[in-house]
Amino acid sequence: MKARWLTTLGVSGVLLGGVLFVGGCSAPSAAPAPGHPLAAQIQRGLEGGTDRFDHGGLDRLLRAHVDTEGRVDYSGLAAERALLQDYLRALAEADLSRLGREELLALLINAYNAFTLDWVVENLPLVSIRETSEPWTGERHRLGGSTVSLDFIEHSLLRVPELFDEPRIHFAVNCASRGCPPLSAEAFVGGRIREQLAGATTRALAREDQLRVEGDRVRVTRLLDWFASDFERDGGTRAGFLARYAPPPARDLLEAQGDRVLSFLEYDWSLNGTD
Repeated sequence: MKARWLTTLGVSGVLLGGVLFVGGCSAPSAAPAPGHPLAAQIQRGLEGGTDRFDHGGLDRLLRAHVDTEGRVDYSGLAAERALLQDYLRALAEADLSRLGREELLALLINAYNAFTLDWVVENLPLVSIRETSEPWTGERHRLGGSTVSLDFIEHSLLRVPELFDEPRIHFAVNCASRGCPPLSAEAFVGGRIREQLAGATTRALAREDQLRVEGDRVRVTRLLDWFASDFERDGGTRAGFLARYAPPPARDLLEAQGDRVLSFLEYDWSLNGTD
């Protein structure tokens, strides 16, 4: 999901199970694709969609195989992969032009997470999703009649300000890694998407692997570094965004000192499995 795009600046490596993973990377900018069929469907949906999409199949799988820490029982999920693929077939056939904003937002987040789960299951056993071939850039996922990559869903749909402008998606889409905010144990749904995104953000920032105070510094997930502009559009500053969701005493430091107290945690790319 996040540190996928290798740069020559600030690169550091971590060895996991004999595989070298490179961090210290930056994310691409949001990349609108106005001529793409999916973008066109979404635009029509935003203008007048009223239907709902059934995420019940995914919801049942998440409740069965994701624990309270956001860890996934991939072996158990693999045994029920046929049910996951039933949900993926529904995504492939979905008409996004019939869905309104909240339904679209829920569908795109769920699609990202379901495609990621299925890709991990297909490639087990794994130390990290980064062992697999083009996990984010590979165009292999069927959505609304198009074949797209995870990066396309994230950067050309979810992150485009003209479509959604919702930075809390970074605490909802999950990259199958322990450094990522925890995977929700329920599917997102249009009727509760605002509440669910607020809850996902608050729960993530209450975890010391996502945010903690060290002396006079607030150390936070590197998402706030990679996607700084997304959070700044919403909160004016990254600290302004964080202060709305972070627990005290981090909130107090953020409100008093602003962005200058921020530093960023190393990202753990090991698989977010229960094993």
